[in-house]
Amino acid sequence: TPTPTPTPTPTPTPTQPNPTVASATDHPLTATRPPPRETEKTGGKRLPYVVDSMSESYTPSVLAIEEDFDAEVTASGKGSLYLSMGEGKFERKATNASVHVVRCANFKTWFNIYTSDGKRVIKQDVSHTMNLITNPTDNAIIWTFFHGGRARVWSFRFAKNDQMSLITRKLRVGMWEKERKEEFKELKDEDQRGVEEDDMDVDYETEDEEDEEEIYGLKEKFIADRFPERKTGSTVEKNSVVEAGMKLDRNYVVRGSEMGVFKGGYGSNDVSYVGKIKEIRDTNGDLFSPEKVFLHDKDTKMIMLPSENCKRALVMDIESGKVTEEWKGGEDFQIKDLFPGTKYQQLTGGNLIAGCNDKTVFRFDQRLPGSKLADKKIYKTNYKFSNVTTNEAGNLAVGSEMGELRLYSEASKMAKVMFPGLGDPIKGVDTTADGKWVLATCKRYLLLYNVQSEKGHTGFQKRLLKGEKPAPLKLQITPSDIERLGIKEINFNLARFSVGSREEQMISTSTGQYLIVWSFSAIKKNAAKARYQYRIKRLSESVVGGQFTYDAPKMIVATENDVMLQKVKAEKAKPKRRRGRYQD
Repeated sequence: TPTPTPTPTPTPTPTQPNPTVASATDHPLTATRPPPRETEKTGGKRLPYVVDSMSESYTPSVLAIEEDFDAEVTASGKGSLYLSMGEGKFERKATNASVHVVRCANFKTWFNIYTSDGKRVIKQDVSHTMNLITNPTDNAIIWTFFHGGRARVWSFRFAKNDQMSLITRKLRVGMWEKERKEEFKELKDEDQRGVEEDDMDVDYETEDEEDEEEIYGLKEKFIADRFPERKTGSTVEKNSVVEAGMKLDRNYVVRGSEMGVFKGGYGSNDVSYVGKIKEIRDTNGDLFSPEKVFLHDKDTKMIMLPSENCKRALVMDIESGKVTEEWKGGEDFQIKDLFPGTKYQQLTGGNLIAGCNDKTVFRFDQRLPGSKLADKKIYKTNYKFSNVTTNEAGNLAVGSEMGELRLYSEASKMAKVMFPGLGDPIKGVDTTADGKWVLATCKRYLLLYNVQSEKGHTGFQKRLLKGEKPAPLKLQITPSDIERLGIKEINFNLARFSVGSREEQMISTSTGQYLIVWSFSAIKKNAAKARYQYRIKRLSESVVGGQFTYDAPKMIVATENDVMLQKVKAEKAKPKRRRGRYQD
């Protein structure tokens, strides 16, 4: 019998390592698999989540946290947890604690903190209500946590610098996705930077600590006599809109279908009630309550938008107090917002009015017969445009309910640049007269954009190149002030630059009973120093709006029932550092 030929043993093929997955033994966080993360740099491929130190370990493990949430851990870090005791003091509550950002389905992100023995002490929904700020000097983040209607301020000091940076970026991404209900990775790379990064996530040099900056304090206020109340049924009407004159010494406050007239602020140190327009009626004689008003044609006319079903703008003759014209863009043409054709057209006079609706950016021309629509840009996509403003050259800035900001050289042309914002709807926009800065108001914060390129042109005039798009400077009330003042909710009214023949010096807004002023001149000089160096003042009742007077450090402010002149005085103050006093 022939001897069978032995079957050769096949040579094993070397296993090729998967370049996108780290081995279990190499990964510092789990003994079974690495937690994946999405990255825009690989076209959405899943990459291993990498921490700064390969020796890091967590209790519970990242794998356990992912299984608990059935979600993805996008960032982790270690350090100490502190609770604010007021006046900038923080008391340590846990050492060797771990923090994890967990990205779940339906655009929800959780912020979790565990003690060294694995007990979870904080689970917080990631949103802009956190009022997150960074403290680079102490390698810490500070935020608010509302519980039982009360704000508590927490701080986490990281053991590693890059852990703080990663956690902060992922929290910002979580906030954006929560509001937009969209995947962050779908944004262009240049727009992702505007969401993830904050150019002011640095503290200024120690040698600058004693340098004083010019800020603006809220000083005396002068309250005018109230104009007589009128009840609508069982309801007493409240003030809702304020508009300050620039050419003439008159200021106007809307209350229901009435309008109070006040003088003061224009070369005077007080404000007084003059009279009122008792009934605001349209061209058909029907009463209506204006939602927005602004003065026109050297303060001789008032443009008004009704509060409901706005397909028309109504023009009131100030001297007679009667509506004399009705402007339309067509029978079914909606109007979301209007603004003078140039920033100071109220002073100089002019015929063009900028406007927008959900899908259209346009301009009206009061000289046209019939439809006043002069030029327009209509989009197929509904971008939900909601507000518009202009600079002195007549260029347009348009905000949207999606949180996007677009700059136009003309209403009929494509936008030169689009900024994605931070996710929240934009409630209003303003620009400096020269168009170099744009200010957007969101519910809980303001966004300040420097839109001038290194070559000198602005985003209104030419497209900004990929590396020229600025990340916005986020202006907000600090967590410590929220706690100190007992603020339960933030809902900013329209923020505005100061107005006059000089460059803008101040930014003002309000929320609830609080009036707030930032020094814009100090922010331009060194934003890292001045962004938290605002002045905040509590008034007796909720503020409905305020406007700077022209060429004077004063504001006309309307609360629910009163109208006042608020003086604003320049003063020197040392910069307000973000450094906390941590007690170990």
